Amino acid sequence: MSQSIRLGIAGGNWGRKHAAAFKSIEGVTLTAIADRNESARTAMVDTFGFENSYDSYEAMIESGSLDAVVICLPSALHEPATSAAFDVGLHVLCESPPAINESEMSRVVSAAGLCGKTYMWARHQRFAPELLRARDLIAAGDLGDIYRAEATGHRAWWPFEDDHWRGNKETGGGALLDLGIHLIDNLWFAMGCPDPMEAVASSHNLFLKELVSDPSEAAEDSIFGTARFSDGASLSLSAMLFGHVDGPSRESEAPERNDLRIFGTKASLDLIAATKTEANPARRCNETYAIPVANEALFVAQAQEFVNAIREDREPLNSGKQGLTLMKLLDALAKSAKEKRSVPIKVARSLEDLFGGL
Repeated sequence: MSQSIRLGIAGGNWGRKHAAAFKSIEGVTLTAIADRNESARTAMVDTFGFENSYDSYEAMIESGSLDAVVICLPSALHEPATSAAFDVGLHVLCESPPAINESEMSRVVSAAGLCGKTYMWARHQRFAPELLRARDLIAAGDLGDIYRAEATGHRAWWPFEDDHWRGNKETGGGALLDLGIHLIDNLWFAMGCPDPMEAVASSHNLFLKELVSDPSEAAEDSIFGTARFSDGASLSLSAMLFGHVDGPSRESEAPERNDLRIFGTKASLDLIAATKTEANPARRCNETYAIPVANEALFVAQAQEFVNAIREDREPLNSGKQGLTLMKLLDALAKSAKEKRSVPIKVARSLEDLFGGL
């Protein structure tokens, strides 16, 4: 594809970050914005120079004026919007979570394969130097054998209004899909995306049920779990939407306290501080292994990867297959918490995976 990629963005809230990133990418035209809110659409047009605006993502996708679309809608709309885009032959970059369960994600991956278009799910944190460098260090064996990863994400309080979709389990809300997915993927990606084999978890709904009109529809407001991988390593998660903690305020405008650590037989990594600590007591010190960059730079790197994958006709860094495996893991954690038992995970394999391409 030599001509400019005509891009549409569905959702003007989080979509602002994507618009700013793609505006700096050569060979991309910001063609259309879709949002139900007229003032949001107008602001996007005025700020970024979109050529057209629509009051629904369906109308934008069906306009025939696009080559690719970025989906920044509520989680429950990710799969329907992605499928609609594939139906008319568009490339898709979809925000996280890429779907709200494994079944939806399986449909996305199948549809992407059938239509032959580029599919990428958005996780701009994967382009952070502290994650990319950690992945390289682990792959090179600098940490020895990886045996443990730990993720903690505690949000101080609920920063959204009552009856917000993020508090409803049917619309993809809750501690696992709104917070836990990002914590898990940061570690899983750095570890090289090993196959998950089993999950066990517990969850609680102690606060969100007071903030929705129908308490039976409230999502979990905390989840605690462990996943075991095929290489023997394990990953633990502690995610709370009402953590009653003090800490720096994030983009949600509520303080958060996060911790991401990976442990190997030779050294460990703190992915928040970007430090490496040797296991040898004689050499123990906190060594900075990467220098963080501004969040805006991560969105630009993600946008460039999406464009490069389209032009080079290849799988992007955040592939659909990885998204499907991640959703299998999240589903297993949710099922374990609901049924109060450990849940095995079977990662689907292609013939090439099974027989080495022979």
